[in-house]
Formats: sequence, structure tokens, C-alpha cells
Amino acid sequence: MKTPKLSAKKLKDQEALGDAIDKVLLASKPWQKTTKKVQKAGHKLRRLASYDAWMMYLSLEEIVNERAAVENGLLVRWAFEQGRRRRP
Repeated sequence: MKTPKLSAKKLKDQEALGDAIDKVLLASKPWQKTTKKVQKAGHKLRRLASYDAWMMYLSLEEIVNERAAVENGLLVRWAFEQGRRRRP
């Protein structure tokens, strides 16, 4: 999978930026490997947790993932701006 190119226009569009970040992650072997570990651990936890505990965990995970998406967007925008300022 070919990773997308960034542009100032793409950085202003939250959905386009999110899609670009997803494509970069999906193309990463280390990310894929870690994702499999996360899924495996999640399946183990689900078998051990009560329904209420599992629902609370899923709520927490949703909030953590939302925070990570915000962090990724901020960092990509910051790195893009740094690169634009430092071009020879």
C-alpha cells in the first residue's frame, strides 16, 4: 500500500488527515504486529471480565482512541509546519 502525500489542504480537512494517518499505519508492519497483540489481549480480557466491566473498558478505550486521534493530528500538523519552515 502506498502512503499518501501530505498537503496543507489535507491538513485542514480532519477527515482527509485521518484517512492519511490510517493509510500510513495500515502500511506499517510494526503497527500491524502490535495491533495483533492488542487484539489478542482484548480477547483474553473479555473472557475474564464481567459484562459491566467489559462495557466500562470499551468506554475507556473509545475515549483513549479519540485522544490518540487528536494527538496524531496535532503531531502531523506540527511536523508538517516544521518541515515547511526548515526547507532550504
